[in-house]
Amino acid sequence: MTWNHNQLSPTFSPLRDDFLVKVQTDWFAESHPVVTNQQLIPRLNEWFQSTRVNNLTGWHSFPCVDITMGCTHYIESLVIRLGWDGFQILNHEYAYYSFNGKWGVNAGDLEPNKPLLITIPHYTWAGVRPEWNAVLRECEQKNIDIHIDMAWITLAKNVNIDFSHPCIQSVGMSISKYSMQWNRVGLRYSRQRTMDSITMFNHYYQPGTNSSQSSCAARAIETIPRDYGWNTYGRHHQDICNTLDLNATDLVHVVKDKDNKPWGITEMLMTVVPESK
Repeated sequence: MTWNHNQLSPTFSPLRDDFLVKVQTDWFAESHPVVTNQQLIPRLNEWFQSTRVNNLTGWHSFPCVDITMGCTHYIESLVIRLGWDGFQILNHEYAYYSFNGKWGVNAGDLEPNKPLLITIPHYTWAGVRPEWNAVLRECEQKNIDIHIDMAWITLAKNVNIDFSHPCIQSVGMSISKYSMQWNRVGLRYSRQRTMDSITMFNHYYQPGTNSSQSSCAARAIETIPRDYGWNTYGRHHQDICNTLDLNATDLVHVVKDKDNKPWGITEMLMTVVPESK
């Protein structure tokens, strides 16, 4: 392939290739069995856990697993329950928070006893925050509950997290980054049941709520391998870096220049014919 710097993008987009588009078009063109939310949960849980390019352990610490309508639903459910002043974030978080008047603090300056909502993997570092282990220690010392937004985990590798850490209370994941923004089904993993919008959706509006969404998600994860992004485009990610003298990262759709600035390469990858599924 021929790459050039003009193809780099300052924005980061989910993967979207012919194979992933076909998942969508086939869904609308064909008939499919109904899969309820409760039937989907064990299948989606197994799919998320089947990654071989990340090391995510301690899943047993989350006995409560619920369907979400994406990681924004996960975040907003926390916001509704805790209030905008009832949790904290670190600096360099997603613009979603600043748009709503929420600002972060530096690691080391976290407020004791106030829950922390953190994004992993993160676009700034195209992976795990470098101060993650220090944040864990600080949260231990200050009695801070941690809630992790892992919206981009499907496009990441080398994310090593032990969910059994006592401070980690919940995690949100979604399938949307495989060109599934039109569906956005995800899971929330929690240590204990809390009364919020996700709990209401899962336990009081069942069994038939939004079965088209859950049925579609079931079909998607049957068709799309969990590590599709890196298995298909990992070599091309490295080739782009070698050709343009860039630095590879742990997000398949992001590279970095010599000034450590991240750039999106989704459109470049989409010029490649997928070699595996």
